[in-house]
Amino acid sequence: MNAKELIALRLANQGLTSAEFNTCADVVSHFGAMQSQDYSMAKWAVGMRMQNASDAAIEMSIQAGEIIRTHILRPTWHFVHVNDVRWMMELSAPNVKKATQYVDKQVGLTDDIFKKAWKVIETAMNRDNNLTKEDLTDRLAKKKINAEGLLATQILIRAELEMRICNGERKDNKVTYTLFDKKVPPSENISRKDALVNLASVYFKSRGPATAKDFAWWSGMSMSDATFGISGLGSDLKSTSVNGLNYLYFENAQPPKKKVTALLPSYDEYMVGYTEGRDVAFPANIDKSFIGNGIFKPLVLFNNTIAGTWKKVKKEPFVEIEFIDGHKKYNGLSAKVESLKSFLYNSSEILLKR
Repeated sequence: MNAKELIALRLANQGLTSAEFNTCADVVSHFGAMQSQDYSMAKWAVGMRMQNASDAAIEMSIQAGEIIRTHILRPTWHFVHVNDVRWMMELSAPNVKKATQYVDKQVGLTDDIFKKAWKVIETAMNRDNNLTKEDLTDRLAKKKINAEGLLATQILIRAELEMRICNGERKDNKVTYTLFDKKVPPSENISRKDALVNLASVYFKSRGPATAKDFAWWSGMSMSDATFGISGLGSDLKSTSVNGLNYLYFENAQPPKKKVTALLPSYDEYMVGYTEGRDVAFPANIDKSFIGNGIFKPLVLFNNTIAGTWKKVKKEPFVEIEFIDGHKKYNGLSAKVESLKSFLYNSSEILLKR
């Protein structure tokens, strides 16, 4: 397998070669977890992989609890399917807690403060559902618990990691929280070993070809845990060497031939799902800062190649594109702009019908 073949297979596994998924829950289930700190971009990341997608339909799925938005795997927001959030959180929370402990100590948070905060938060949420960060900060302040700024953020992240709270319904376009057990039904316990293998399977089915280090970084697991998860996949997981790196993947019965042209959102899993294996997707001799290292800016993908960046504007042409080579005659991009328009326009119609 050469680099072009690797990219083609990765794009297919990423659900970008064709919009094969029927629902947003199907998309999120396929990926296991999708980074979502940029909320509007994250919804587009889901929608562009679906048939007949709309922003409002995805919003409704999130509000209904089919998709949970919480801090998991790494200390950042992710979308997770409701059926996966318990086992995935039980597996990853200890590592994420370790990653947040330094900041906890810097701002003076202790286990005793966390315990006091839990009582206040749970009492408040049993009375009023879907409370904002400001609502909870106010409740904590009334009980003499200082939770301003970063303190509140750290308290809420820890509450998510302990499966006490998760996202509630958005209120005036603000994030709210609700009790985890109110939104997430009970599920069968999975052993830690089985969970590692499950996570490896999900990762390489949705993001392969990728390296073991890519999987460890994305999952937040140690290399030994990542290696154990990979070993559980046995001979079903194939390997290939490209540019000196060993990539792992599941064979695709029908190798993808169609090339992908797309408007990728910032933080899309096509780029953020890798660490060392990300470089294979960059054009040769590119200034990575121009495209936000492939993560921090929305990208234009043309015929499987990163061709530039884009941003939505209020007036025509609706999307402004800055190409890497300054050339603007890329066929097929106008259709992708119309798809984005439809994604947002159809949302308005759905919301009016509610």
